[in-house]
Amino acid sequence: MSATVSKDTPPVKDDTIISEYEEVFKLLRENPPEQILEVQVPYSKYNQMEAAFLRMKANKNISEDQKYPYLEYNNLTETVTVVTLPNSIHEVAVYELNVDIMTGANDYLSEHAPGLLGNVVPLGSTTTTDFDDDYANSSKQPDGGITYSAIGGVPEVTIAIEVGFSQSYKSICDAKDMWINGHHVKVCILVCINESPRFKNPTSTYDDIENVRTDMAIMGQSVAEPMEWYTSHGYFGPILYRGHRWTGEITETFIEIWRPGYSSPDRYELIQDGVVSRNLPTTLGVKMSDLFPEEKWVAADIPDREIVFNGTRFMSRLLRAMLDTAHKRFRRFIAHP
Repeated sequence: MSATVSKDTPPVKDDTIISEYEEVFKLLRENPPEQILEVQVPYSKYNQMEAAFLRMKANKNISEDQKYPYLEYNNLTETVTVVTLPNSIHEVAVYELNVDIMTGANDYLSEHAPGLLGNVVPLGSTTTTDFDDDYANSSKQPDGGITYSAIGGVPEVTIAIEVGFSQSYKSICDAKDMWINGHHVKVCILVCINESPRFKNPTSTYDDIENVRTDMAIMGQSVAEPMEWYTSHGYFGPILYRGHRWTGEITETFIEIWRPGYSSPDRYELIQDGVVSRNLPTTLGVKMSDLFPEEKWVAADIPDREIVFNGTRFMSRLLRAMLDTAHKRFRRFIAHP
């Protein structure tokens, strides 16, 4: 297969993967939202790709602090992943889990061990590279999580959160394996959210829109009634406007809690067949001891307890995030058809 190779593309001679490299760098250059692309390449080729990406950012005066897009690498599976700006549903799921864990930690430690309160720190999307064994040379950004960071010690990631939005289960489990087997976290929380059908932009432009703000307001009014019905009946989508589906139906959402040494997770179903569960969990089985390295927890000498999960709030915010995702998709389309 032939391809026109850009100046930013690494000097790869294998024709069978040149087209894949071009697809990677198209995403890196254009940074379209809600995209995850996985390409299998050996580590040496990944190094070339990463160097070319850094040159591209420098040439375009893109700040090193710009979060998206970014590259990840799984050395065990020899997979490079391009991640672009996620949607609101993904971000709200991460935020709500981090909030519940940190709220539980702050409340409990304030009472039982106030001196340790500052050691439990939320983990943002910072690139982690210190993976071990088969995962050496890997790099990964968690979606969220917890780090134990004591003065005079080395920060340790104890909980990693990975959220997959219409992402293959194998792909998100590969990420889980990196954290558990390559970074030795105590818990990896997987959130799997599936939209059906997958979103696609309209095939033709809306030439009659004169004012973006006005049409956005009209859209908000148009979808208000179905959103109220979804809220009262426990459904998630679809959201339609101007004859187009701006979000599909969220047909499935579940959370899995994975721990080292276990071949299967504790699984909590939140949405099945498009309907919210009648019995949302009030805890995910994550305990205070999971936030600490083992020796630090033993030294703390305080009783353990499970951290509360506010399932009702989680689903309510996820529904609002679905609406926000629909609005943003529509706005991007009419602003840049």
